[in-house]
Amino acid sequence: MKRILFLGLLLTTYTSNGQWISKMSCSKKASIIMDEAIESAFNLEPLIALGQAKAALMVDENCGCSQLLIAAISSPNLTWGSKQEKLSTIVYDDLSGEEQAWYDILKANKANLDSAIKKSLETYPLSPMFNYLTVGGNIDSNIDFTNLYTNYGAMAFNDISYAHMAGDFGEVNYSKAMENAQKSINLHDGPNIFDSIGEHEFLRGNYDKALAAQLKAIDYAAIASPYMDKANKYRRYVNKDKIVSQLIDDQIKFHEAIIAGNEAKASEYMQWDVPVIFGDSNLDPFYVFENKSLNALSEVKWKAMELYDFEVHFSPDMRTALLTFYARGLYVVNNGPEIAYGTRASSVWINTNNAWKVMHENWAPKKGNEGIPVSN
Repeated sequence: MKRILFLGLLLTTYTSNGQWISKMSCSKKASIIMDEAIESAFNLEPLIALGQAKAALMVDENCGCSQLLIAAISSPNLTWGSKQEKLSTIVYDDLSGEEQAWYDILKANKANLDSAIKKSLETYPLSPMFNYLTVGGNIDSNIDFTNLYTNYGAMAFNDISYAHMAGDFGEVNYSKAMENAQKSINLHDGPNIFDSIGEHEFLRGNYDKALAAQLKAIDYAAIASPYMDKANKYRRYVNKDKIVSQLIDDQIKFHEAIIAGNEAKASEYMQWDVPVIFGDSNLDPFYVFENKSLNALSEVKWKAMELYDFEVHFSPDMRTALLTFYARGLYVVNNGPEIAYGTRASSVWINTNNAWKVMHENWAPKKGNEGIPVSN
């Protein structure tokens, strides 16, 4: 089925204070709560929707709409998901007509889903829910939906804001994106729109504003917030220069600890459950660096050592950093002659809950210079 609104001859705008489902198998109070729950679910706030649906069940333990929503936001995975099991416990005949139509949609497989939605819409052509299920990612359909179902358009306005940021109307229009985001905020009090605004600001390079918006999303329920990862990402972008300086300093101090044989200091830069893979400049095979590795070349005495010309590159989420740099110095082996040391090197650092930790280092001698001696 095409992702268009199936509205028949509907010519008027649906702006009454109705509900996503006009008649529910729930008490009046539970129905009010469930309308908010469906609104939260459509606005990609399933955890809030789950709490609201459970609250409706506390008011009315026989609220079929609540049972349907809880099933709808559960996983459909046939191996470990509980969606089908939850649907099987619902007494179909106790549901209202619209709820039965929703049940049929939830029970449909991929091949029959579009026909189930179409059938529901033919039976209930004025239903905001069944009309919205046909919208999908079609921007024209989202616009039509906001015109015809103004009070239910929060998520549609959100999608329209993304379309403006993507240039789907011919060019990127930040002001229009923010205008539609504000319309969404005016219609629905929830965190997801601030997550969206954060993404818009991030695309523009406004990392401070992105972080501020994301923190608003987190503030709705800060403990174990699903919005925390992006906030941390934006925070890293805001503090990128500081992180670059910190990583360079950490790399230098880690190498100094290795040369000094300082086990305690070297351990500060390693994560206990992450193996650190080294490739030394003597081109020996790669190995897992451990504290005992500090004494592998005890016969080498360093006269001088410098790391220089650092470049720091990040993964898109700034949780992984690649450092490239060079090293030069002098060392002697068993009180022998001084050897000019010169290498190019790279290292990989990961952002953990405990700070940045090294994961990999690779060293190779520069032309005309020596690396460290081959180990015995």
